[in-house]
Amino acid sequence: MTEAVLRACAAGEISPQIAVARLVLSGEPVDPEALAVRAASEPAASPLHALAALAAAHAPRLATLGRIARQGLDPEGPDLLAATAALFDRLAGEEPEAAVAFYSLGDPALLAAATAELVAVVRAWVPVAHRAVLDFGCGIGRAAIALAPHASGVVGVDISGGMVGQARARAAGLANVTFEVSDGGALPFVDAAFDLVLAVDSFPYLVRAGVIEARLAEMARVLKPGGDLLVFNWSYRGDDAADAREAAGAAGFAVVRSGERPFAIWDATGYHLRRRP
Repeated sequence: MTEAVLRACAAGEISPQIAVARLVLSGEPVDPEALAVRAASEPAASPLHALAALAAAHAPRLATLGRIARQGLDPEGPDLLAATAALFDRLAGEEPEAAVAFYSLGDPALLAAATAELVAVVRAWVPVAHRAVLDFGCGIGRAAIALAPHASGVVGVDISGGMVGQARARAAGLANVTFEVSDGGALPFVDAAFDLVLAVDSFPYLVRAGVIEARLAEMARVLKPGGDLLVFNWSYRGDDAADAREAAGAAGFAVVRSGERPFAIWDATGYHLRRRP
């Protein structure tokens, strides 16, 4: 596993942040000294130097993240939505930054850089200025807060009360951002309330729970005709073709972009769907 991750990083297929996260998630100990030795054998421009530097700078935190990973990051049980809420309630109290983007390694500065990249992609793909935005699966509110200066208003919803509590605290003083607890089954908004729905790493949990069609119907309901749905990571099943088929079959939507990889830091695939008139 380690060698495959290092090769992918050296080839530029994944960023150093993603590489370190994958090493932690593999369950194998991350040895910063060994990574530094490996990087020293590479050309000066190799991304392995950045990987080794990240691992060294975050060595104590990597041990904590490894423990959290071993506790389990996949919801389990007969009620996967309840298990998802419980998982993120726990993570909200332990490592909120890593919970919403494990590749941030729990570092607020790395998370801020990744969020800036995310917002830049969102604004490149769709208009945001003077639009009403729904951040579906908002986590600690990082995207909602970053989009607030550009949008007319942003509402974040999340299945985890712990995450919503984090988001509200972080957004204190912002007049045009609010957060609500919701599993998305019956969104507490009138029809056509939003111009844009953003789903950042939340769809995989809906797909796994088998509720994606019902949630897409709710998103279509609260979107204005011609409104946009941006999804970053449709699922974690590792089948891009299946994800693309599911996106193409979303009732009430037309596909604008499918399975694109627009990020330098994150390895997510992006989908842009548009609400049919």
